[in-house]
Amino acid sequence: MTHAEMTAPPFEPTAEHRTLREQARQVAAEFAPRAVAVRRHTLEHGEMHPELWRAFRANGLAGAALSPEVGGRGAGVLGAALVLEAFAEHGIVLWMPALTTAIACAMERLGPAPARDVWLPRIAAGTAQLAMAATEPESGHNLFRVRTEIRADSDGFVVSGRKRVSSGVDLAERVLVFGRATEGFTTVLVDPRAPGVTVTEVPMGFREGVRQFELDFHEVAVPAADVVGRAGAGLLTLWPFTHVERVLTAAICTGSARHSIERAVRHAKTRTVVGSAPIGANQALAHPLARLHARTAAVQLLVHRCAARIDADHPDSAAEAAAAKLLAADLAFDAADHTTQVLGAEAWDERSGWIDLYLDARLARSGPVSNEFALNHLAEHVLGLPLHR
Repeated sequence: MTHAEMTAPPFEPTAEHRTLREQARQVAAEFAPRAVAVRRHTLEHGEMHPELWRAFRANGLAGAALSPEVGGRGAGVLGAALVLEAFAEHGIVLWMPALTTAIACAMERLGPAPARDVWLPRIAAGTAQLAMAATEPESGHNLFRVRTEIRADSDGFVVSGRKRVSSGVDLAERVLVFGRATEGFTTVLVDPRAPGVTVTEVPMGFREGVRQFELDFHEVAVPAADVVGRAGAGLLTLWPFTHVERVLTAAICTGSARHSIERAVRHAKTRTVVGSAPIGANQALAHPLARLHARTAAVQLLVHRCAARIDADHPDSAAEAAAAKLLAADLAFDAADHTTQVLGAEAWDERSGWIDLYLDARLARSGPVSNEFALNHLAEHVLGLPLHR
């Protein structure tokens, strides 16, 4: 290690990133007392909560990751991570902006120009949401085994197949569909209301504050201008998307963990059951909270560094995204689980909204990529362990 490496300052967000995070925290704090209503509105009305979304857009948060050339803030993936983390810290999970940002980052990186010109300014302005359709009933997260076909024809593309599970399709103007081409794979933007598309809700309890769906495509015509990346090179589109999606998921998980800890601490300081001391005086409650606090500090640093490395095209960013998602998902669930124990019966009162946050945290260990797939990546590509086929 060189002297410069030994004396380099620790990773810290820039002044612009700190300003962006503070703006996000101020908006989130305004709506935190109405977090349950914000979530319910999206589910009942099929739209982002109007007041929250106006404030989100007015502060330039929708385009945090995108370049100023398309109307964004130019704060990169790190900027988007700080925004989503700030809202999760206040009990507000914003999954559609995470999905939309991940797709937009792939689109900005790989094009082509028609997709960039049509969608990126609208995404930066907060007037368009996008969903993702990659996983299938038979293959799950193993995208090399997808059966959905995207074949080229004289007018563009034709899509046939089934996708499950896709979140927020009712909120999305387009769905990015990943499928098998004659050679390789292709990704195209499909209108979920187009002829030949059948949308069926999957009753999963509205995880991440949105509805989940199964999509059936029967000979769905897609214009040539709606390809993302290059036909036959869909994996090159999918990898940038997945890296950003994983680190944004990790940011939401980290913010949710901090929200869980703060909620448990408030309760532990004021709840008295036996004697005169609050329940937080018991080490059985206090020590797990202290350990969770320490884990959150470490995971947050990894998530922020990973986001910055994605912005810098660092060669280790894929491995770090897998590690960040893995650790953050486990952290979010452990924090939510211990908080549920601290809250006791109060946690199970559906009016409080706590059970939704608890189940969201549990889902994070299974998707958008399972922790097992993240471990597979680290074992194979970082540790060089043999493959299991």
